[in-house]
Amino acid sequence: MKWEFINHMEEIYALLRDLEQEKLERDYPISWERVHATSCAQIGRLLAKKRGVDMELAALACSLHDIGRWYTGRQADHARHGEEPVRRFLEKNSLSAETKEEVIQAVIHHSEKEKVGSPLEEIVKDADILDCYLHGDEVKKSFHVARLENLLK
Repeated sequence: MKWEFINHMEEIYALLRDLEQEKLERDYPISWERVHATSCAQIGRLLAKKRGVDMELAALACSLHDIGRWYTGRQADHARHGEEPVRRFLEKNSLSAETKEEVIQAVIHHSEKEKVGSPLEEIVKDADILDCYLHGDEVKKSFHVARLENLLK
């Protein structure tokens, strides 16, 4: 296990604790955001290993994919609303500008599950769908069902 990933998760948990204090009305509780960020990161690592993508980068992108919802409290347009918060989160990170942009684009586009994106975007989309399914969410949208069926093969 890489210490860098653990440090990222500690930063994410601290951020979520701070946001929880705001008592914002939310579509999903912060406790879910914590669980979902963590389990998506681990699923992302597995998918990255299988697909030949950097596992730590995948874990980071997967853990941050819902950051827009963390700040707004709302599901609607949360991927688009994640751009500025994820940029701020990554500012202090030692990743290259190009790599940071890959993570940012994966966050921004993770809700576009009907489209095919970069390998990192695809991992984030797939980890999100698979994690929600494994936690008992009903997958209804046709393009979500198709993505899930492909993952389960």
